[in-house]
Amino acid sequence: MSYDEQFVGSLAIILSIISLAIAVGPWAAPYRLRTCSMLISRFGKPVARGFWLVIALASLTAGIAILAGVRPSYADPAQRAISEQ
Repeated sequence: MSYDEQFVGSLAIILSIISLAIAVGPWAAPYRLRTCSMLISRFGKPVARGFWLVIALASLTAGIAILAGVRPSYADPAQRAISEQ
């Protein structure tokens, strides 16, 4: 695993924690974003909280997948290509 994979995976997990804190906590500033304010005006605050929860879960899943080295079947890391030569 290269350093950039560790950085991106860790960053995704950190953003997941922040998004979860927004969804659960009393922080009001993120709900003033255009998308969140539209969700609040149409469906109410619980849906906007669910929106932040979905972002948190997606970021956590992506971060874990990156750190675990999960790749699409067509992806071939550069180091493996170099070692096969």
